[in-house]
Amino acid sequence: MTERFDVVVVGAGPAGVTAAYVIAKNNTNVAVIERGEFPGSKNVIGGVLYVKTLNDVLPGFWSEAPLERKIVQHSYCLMGRGEHTLVSYKCAEQSDSPNGYTILRSKFDKWYCKKAQEAGATLITKTNVTELLSDSGKIVGVRTDRGDLTADLVVVAEGANTMLCEKAGLATKPRPSQMAVAVKEIVSLPSDRIQERFALEEGEGTAIHYIGALFEGLVGFGFLYANKESLSVGFGAIISTMMKSRTRPYDLMEKFKQEPSVEPFLRDGVVKEYQAHMIPEAGYTGMPGLYSDGVLVVGDSAMLANPVTGEGADLAILSGRLAGEVAIQAHRTRDFTSRTLAQYQRLLSDSFALRDMKKQSGLLKYIEENPEIMSSYSDALNTALGNWFKVDGSTRAEKVRRIRSIVTSKRKITRMMKDIYVFGRKLM
Repeated sequence: MTERFDVVVVGAGPAGVTAAYVIAKNNTNVAVIERGEFPGSKNVIGGVLYVKTLNDVLPGFWSEAPLERKIVQHSYCLMGRGEHTLVSYKCAEQSDSPNGYTILRSKFDKWYCKKAQEAGATLITKTNVTELLSDSGKIVGVRTDRGDLTADLVVVAEGANTMLCEKAGLATKPRPSQMAVAVKEIVSLPSDRIQERFALEEGEGTAIHYIGALFEGLVGFGFLYANKESLSVGFGAIISTMMKSRTRPYDLMEKFKQEPSVEPFLRDGVVKEYQAHMIPEAGYTGMPGLYSDGVLVVGDSAMLANPVTGEGADLAILSGRLAGEVAIQAHRTRDFTSRTLAQYQRLLSDSFALRDMKKQSGLLKYIEENPEIMSSYSDALNTALGNWFKVDGSTRAEKVRRIRSIVTSKRKITRMMKDIYVFGRKLM
């Protein structure tokens, strides 16, 4: 049996639901297909949703959405060998315009998709899309394991799995250097204990990113986020570097949880969930074709993730909104060819998301070619600070000379100068 819609969205993650919401709000018949039992049942992110892009779609959404904690503290932890340095920023000032919240996808995605349904979108769950239907080179719908759905436009939001884009000739199979594996656990803890351990008030949350010795030889970082009554803890690392170092995700996760900078926060907690997921890290140069006759590609399917800032969900929402707006324009003009749909790429290219990704292009490759970056600087800083604070009868001048020797033994001056040049050019 074949059903007909104006637009079919494949995937009920943030990108797909945003597109469906925008399209449905404009009185256009749109269906969202989700392979899980419900939206969010198969979706994974580290745990922080930055609010700017969703607020552009649903102003003040945080007053009703099932959010966990408002992020008031951001930290970087530089892990050494049995020592660590924590650099933190905390904003205790109350604001009517928060920056970000921790979320649990099983709760948040259900709520968000309900908003799209209330706007008029049709949700189809427990359904796998196996291929895109085409006619004379134009995408005209999707084939599922429960039948075909035809449409004027298909929005592909299938996540890091690029099967549909590959079959449609919009993308090639990602290489191990273009994908990361993310492993995450949800560790249950009482809310008062979380607040005590992180020095937080009720409703406040923290986000800690970990780099350093544990990730030696890898391109990756760990994270720890505070939810209402649990902690989200885990890491992400480029697959090619894990293959090179013969590191198994489970083993690295266990080591990470035992780190002196991590274990005290998790102590007495109970693991409630274990999740593993693929994250696109191909960057700007590895992005697939974002449009073709009858199709738009959004979110992780479009390789929209920023490993430098950790942004992913907010970029997905941005791409979903822009795709939805272009879909409405195409519906009004009855033109679903590349001529009209190319506007999506133009809008995305003008956004902060692609401007950042374009500027940072090649940075991960540089780190992969110089993996000692992941540990040498944190080792140098920790050792230097250890010497600086140690009272051993040395004068400060003697300590400075010793620290200078320590730092240059970890990374040669010429290499440091090149690192500063590369990172400065890519990030500023």
